[in-house]
Amino acid sequence: MPLATYLLMVLSVTLSIVFPPTDPTVGRVDRRAVAPRESLAVLALGPPSVPGQPAILLIPGPVGSMHSMRHLAAHMASRGYAVRIVDPLGMGASSRPDSADYSLGQQAVRLLQVLRSDTPGAPVVIAAIGTSATIAMHMAAIAPEQVGGVVSIAGGPVDQQGTKMLKLALAVAPLLDNRLGRGLARRRFIASMKAQSANTAWMTDSVVQAYVNPLERDLRGVFRSLRAMAGASERISIATRLPLVAAPVRLLLGDTPTPSSPTLVQIDMLRRSVRLFAVDTIRHAGTMLHEEQPEAIVDIMEQLVRAAKVRRTQAVPAQLELELE
Repeated sequence: MPLATYLLMVLSVTLSIVFPPTDPTVGRVDRRAVAPRESLAVLALGPPSVPGQPAILLIPGPVGSMHSMRHLAAHMASRGYAVRIVDPLGMGASSRPDSADYSLGQQAVRLLQVLRSDTPGAPVVIAAIGTSATIAMHMAAIAPEQVGGVVSIAGGPVDQQGTKMLKLALAVAPLLDNRLGRGLARRRFIASMKAQSANTAWMTDSVVQAYVNPLERDLRGVFRSLRAMAGASERISIATRLPLVAAPVRLLLGDTPTPSSPTLVQIDMLRRSVRLFAVDTIRHAGTMLHEEQPEAIVDIMEQLVRAAKVRRTQAVPAQLELELE
């Protein structure tokens, strides 16, 4: 991943809990303790979760945090679904403990804790951005009864979160401690977003501001968590987990390739390993699909919700038959 993208990660909103007044996803962010010194930021939208009724989980990446999910959250909540946006540990408004396990597999365990408390008995359709899509795939393998579908927003399966480019990005951290350096970083941030987009019309001043403010709020914490993520080791590889995924997985790609697009190797791994897998190409988009074409993502999420309802309806008679025997 190019340096500009990691700078974009660094400059993302570190505590994205206050949205503009016109943002339809306005809500109160709660903190859920999942372990000592570990808490996840959770934003609940839409009606309360009802057992048996599909719910929605949105997992942001380190770029833009909860704000990046505002369109998807608003659309799904307006259609009557219980929606949860959860920042993984070390991202957005969640805590950043130094000694935590930042592996993607462990992130999945934490998010499943939130689902079990917030959406018990509900099949959950998950949409996740970039690297966070691997978290969703781990979740689907660990708890197939809980996950009704996965929408990967331009995220291929990964075990290693950091590269040598991340180390280079960390080396430029001192730039962000002074006004001149922050100006340079902001320009690179904007350039990186443009490089990830086929259509930059979504990049209004207010959206860019929401992505980059406040830069200084927890700068050192951001870099500490990035280092920890880069050094995290997966106890169980995603390649081992993928054959256990029973839910359908949809990989969404823009029709304009970018430096962050999933590789052919990653796509082939999904195609070979996941029983119900499909690739959807979204027109007029790069890898910022959630900003460029959110309606297309919502339509695909609706398809997975309907499929989850059908599978659940079919499973009930089968379960009754087993109980009668």
